[in-house]
Amino acid sequence: MGRRTDLSSLLSSGAATATAPAPAPDAAGEGTRPVARDAAHPVTVALADLAENPDNPRHELRDLEGLAETVRERGVLQALGVVPRAVFLAAHPHHEEAVGRAPYVVLHGHRRLAAARMAGLDEVPVLVREDASRTDEDALIENVQRDDLTELEQAQAIQGLIKSYGYSQRQVAARIGKTQGFVSQRLSLMKLREDLQEALADGRVSVEDARRIARLPQEEQALPGETGTPPPSVPKARRDYGVIKIDSRGTPEEVVESLRRHLAPAALDRILELLGR
Repeated sequence: MGRRTDLSSLLSSGAATATAPAPAPDAAGEGTRPVARDAAHPVTVALADLAENPDNPRHELRDLEGLAETVRERGVLQALGVVPRAVFLAAHPHHEEAVGRAPYVVLHGHRRLAAARMAGLDEVPVLVREDASRTDEDALIENVQRDDLTELEQAQAIQGLIKSYGYSQRQVAARIGKTQGFVSQRLSLMKLREDLQEALADGRVSVEDARRIARLPQEEQALPGETGTPPPSVPKARRDYGVIKIDSRGTPEEVVESLRRHLAPAALDRILELLGR
């Protein structure tokens, strides 16, 4: 009989953590320089030592209450991805003021970080990376693949990649694992006037109406009902993750990979909670 694999341990990516070593002074004697470590294993870091990535494409952290409750009961089950401050600023020196003096910058896991703060935790598990050259691209890929961004946030992040790296729409589509039509649809929202983009962001206009309005010249763009009766409020669309196809003959590792590709961190945490019962 083959070796049995614990699916929950695979999903949590090795929940056992070790305490992070104290940062060492940098060459100039100012700030901190985290000492080298094996990035394959999580370490624990105080929340006060973590700064958020200014390039994070998520403008709003949604549905935190449920995740915070899970974190309060079970802790953070999936480690955050971080990079040492010096490494991040070497790639993004214009973000020095936004990052402040925290020794680490969070690349992935901003929702988990916010939930940990809401739950009153003092520290969280992290995986330390030593490369921050394409953090904006990495963050967009992770969030788009997990359906963590609104369509407008996706559009803004995709436009940022095109401007920063000179990608074509086809190249962006290949990088984020989507079709060129997906990219083109998102970018059409960037043709909206700024006030209409704000209306889309706060739910006063639907994505479908926004796409229709974006086809018009900006001087002709207007919210539905602006010239007549006030438009009805448009509720924010609820996210539908759809059906996840899993090969019943696949290995536990393949099942985990499929779940991570399709589910948001909160959903993964809920699966871990159910598996642990």
